[in-house]
Amino acid sequence: MSRRRLRMAAVAAAVAVAFSAIAYAEGLTAEDFAYLQKTYGVTSQSGAIAELTPNEQRALHSAIDDIKSYPEARDREVQRYLWLVYGRECKHWAEAHADHECSPVANSELEPGKEISDRICAECHLFGTDTAPSYHRMANERDWDQHKVEHALHHTPAMVPVTLTPEMLRRLAAYINSFK
Repeated sequence: MSRRRLRMAAVAAAVAVAFSAIAYAEGLTAEDFAYLQKTYGVTSQSGAIAELTPNEQRALHSAIDDIKSYPEARDREVQRYLWLVYGRECKHWAEAHADHECSPVANSELEPGKEISDRICAECHLFGTDTAPSYHRMANERDWDQHKVEHALHHTPAMVPVTLTPEMLRRLAAYINSFK
């Protein structure tokens, strides 16, 4: 190979390394966001993501990327990480605002359902667990109404004895459906 070609190959390799370092330094990739959107309905504007520091973005990227060949383990790690971030976001919000435990949703009509969820359901269903589906998955599997929510609450052993008023059930159903 000629010297010129060797130099061009070296420059190309250096550029590739530089771009991969920049992509890593930024944290989350387009592929990461595609996974988060598809699996959890989480976008780059979601509170749990928008508030991440660069180090936290890199940690979440690692949770998504490092074990992607083991989807169950990856999902479990990402769920845990998102829940930790959401809890931190709620804590910071509550310290600054006396009116809500966590940041409100953009659509104020959904806020009562979110407040019910944050008190009772979010720990298991916001991002899902090994035994509880995420709201995103629930909403994409069916339309929820107060009767379906009530049935799930009364016929799922892990959720018994959760009892809500018909209005609370309606509001929670609307919030769940917002994850489509």
